Amino acid sequence: MQLSRPSIRPSRIALHAVMILLVVWSVTPFIWTAQTSIKFTRDVASKTPVLWGYETTANAYRNFWLDSDDLNMWGVLAFILVVAAVATALGLIGRRARHGWPWFLGATAVICVALWRFPRIWEANDEYDFLVNSVVVTILTMCISLSIGLLAGYGLARYTGISGAVILIVALGFRALPRTAFVLPYFFGAKEIDDWLTSTGVGSWNFPLIDFPGIDTLQILDTRLAIVLALVAVNQPFTIWMLRSFFIEVPKEMEEAAMMDGATRLQAFRKVIIPIMWPAIIATGLFTMLLAYNEYLFVRVLAPTEWTLPVAIVSLTGGESSRTITEAAAASVSITLPIVIVIILFQKHLVRGLGAGAVKG
Repeated sequence: MQLSRPSIRPSRIALHAVMILLVVWSVTPFIWTAQTSIKFTRDVASKTPVLWGYETTANAYRNFWLDSDDLNMWGVLAFILVVAAVATALGLIGRRARHGWPWFLGATAVICVALWRFPRIWEANDEYDFLVNSVVVTILTMCISLSIGLLAGYGLARYTGISGAVILIVALGFRALPRTAFVLPYFFGAKEIDDWLTSTGVGSWNFPLIDFPGIDTLQILDTRLAIVLALVAVNQPFTIWMLRSFFIEVPKEMEEAAMMDGATRLQAFRKVIIPIMWPAIIATGLFTMLLAYNEYLFVRVLAPTEWTLPVAIVSLTGGESSRTITEAAAASVSITLPIVIVIILFQKHLVRGLGAGAVKG
């Protein structure tokens, strides 16, 4: 007996066609930017777009990141690939190991050492400091937001009183306001604090136990601290709401059983709830990381000189020179690829986390 093949419905063909068009529409800007970053300025400035058959060059990457015009970019690429391979290998071992934290810490240490040694090996430009600012601001914002969001989300998920509902509504309203409504209050608040530190002399104190390199006076404006505080305040409602939705799905009986065995609530939270919540924590952390990594407005206003990479890229695109356009494209590709790699590495946890928050019962 010959089985008949299932017929392909026209609706399914139409659905796949629409999905393919959406994928092409979404990927095309990145492909265009990647092409622009490896073209000569004559091809970028051409009236007719040059899509293929052009000569490639790494001048845009060299001019933006490095301070040498005759440096071999293949050596730089090899250095980056070796660091990425070692960090990825340590991360994969950590995923398979029962106690993976030492391996993940090792991968983080490799990346930090590479970031620290890179400008000393390859004579990096001042723009490299913008990359460091982006990394520091993103990591601090993510860690602080998750620390506050975990405790607040857990408390609001377990407490069902009217005050908890009021806090959630206020947080949602705070999140719904446009970001432009917060920039000036944060700016003037930081300025008032700096004026007070200057007038009282506290900002110029010589703290015997605190000696940070490069910091002569204590201030808020034009520092990474101002950016981190503003981003944490703005993104915190999102973190609390998202983590609360995950905590609601965790049965109360799990922590109650741990407390009946002698554990405190904090111990039950740390040893029972947190291990279950790792996919949700990773999903929330990735969204928080993206919000902080791509921030432009707060950085531009609160830190006139301590820029991050998005601000540096926008400053390049405002020029009329084709060279600045290619450099902006190179910088855009450079800051996008690490995020793509991180999302690919954690996509399993991301899907599990989002799925856990979307399924009830």
